[in-house]
Amino acid sequence: MDVQILSQKFIRPYSQTPLHLRNMKVSFIDQLAPPAYTPMILYYAAVNGEKTISEERDNGLNRLEKSLSEALACYYPLAGRYIEDRNMVDCNDDGALFMEAKVSGHLAQLDLQGDGDARSLNRLVPFGDEMAFNPIVLAVQINKFDCGGLVIGVCVSHRVADGHTMGAFLKAWATACRAGMHEVIRPSFDAGALFPAADGLRFGTPVPRDHGSQIVTKRFVFDGEKINSLKEAVVMSFARDSDVKRPPSRVEVVTALLWKALIGVAQAKHGKLRPSLLTLPLNLRGRVDLPITRNSFGNLYRMVGVQFNPKESSSEIHHLVSLLNDAVNRANKECEKVVNSEDVIAMVSNSMKEIHKGASDGDLDICVVPSWCKFPFYQIDFGFGKPTWFSSVHKPLEIVLLVDTKCGNGIEAWVSLEVKNMLQFEQYMAITS
Repeated sequence: MDVQILSQKFIRPYSQTPLHLRNMKVSFIDQLAPPAYTPMILYYAAVNGEKTISEERDNGLNRLEKSLSEALACYYPLAGRYIEDRNMVDCNDDGALFMEAKVSGHLAQLDLQGDGDARSLNRLVPFGDEMAFNPIVLAVQINKFDCGGLVIGVCVSHRVADGHTMGAFLKAWATACRAGMHEVIRPSFDAGALFPAADGLRFGTPVPRDHGSQIVTKRFVFDGEKINSLKEAVVMSFARDSDVKRPPSRVEVVTALLWKALIGVAQAKHGKLRPSLLTLPLNLRGRVDLPITRNSFGNLYRMVGVQFNPKESSSEIHHLVSLLNDAVNRANKECEKVVNSEDVIAMVSNSMKEIHKGASDGDLDICVVPSWCKFPFYQIDFGFGKPTWFSSVHKPLEIVLLVDTKCGNGIEAWVSLEVKNMLQFEQYMAITS
């Protein structure tokens, strides 16, 4: 797949950001987010052999550019520049990076099932493999394929937005392109005032060590039938152990299956079964009784740590599901007890410190498994249909990301591991499939 960058420019907001909104203070939770970009890709295939918007060339790009400019007028921090030493986004309207690329190939060639490595997908997003953090908050790459398909690669600074905010922005951009700004749901920017940034903060979201080129990223697909079989097996195991639990969700059973495989990888590597800490973010929107809405902009999550100790529990899937369920229930109850913003800051801080403490233990393995399931990525219609696929990319860190399949009842797991660990992981997955 040959990708040729044809042009790049900065798209400014359609209307100038007022001076009193020029400096957007980031929140305490924003400070804890990784200093990195979060990439994602939307794929739009030609329908019935006809060209998509890419056939329109200039007209199609003009629609995307114009609607991006309009959406940035209400999502104005995304057109600004992040200033780390001042804990703020300078909403200076310098613009989002907008790149146009031509791709020699067909969308069908991007099937990564089996032995496919996701590294080639990084050519479809801005910055490619060099996603070093810089002040630009939002970057977009429009890829036009020979087959008429269109692929939109997006990178957003995690220090400014979480997955929920990214999904809301993309939906707003698509709505502006398809129907006009009068249909766009506008965000609120209350997080910075509710949860003020802290001076001299010295810890953030712990991430696995960067292994660079030693990492490989592969996609594992669990269809609805496979997930239902896993759920039934877990329920039967609960009944056999006289353990009264609610039926697990599809995300819980897939997470537990992947965690079991990662525990097995660590066991093969170290020659013994070791303690493991599963970490995942929990969206605070709708969980705390504070003026945080579904449209609140920024990072609004807390981390949840799930401990597996081989001296206390088995690594069977239903036991891991139980550990995961108990940890999430405890986190939800903590959220329900929140009465003010100080409580949220303390809760988020304590959850992060607990994970940092575990990460500093050399005899404990960290498994990072965030989920983007139920995020509205497959609903993002720019006027030429909904995406045929949504994907992540290769990441140079050991991490697992869960996303929905297009039908909504399956899950894709984007697994990034060291090469030798991936071989072990695939063996474990083959046994359980």
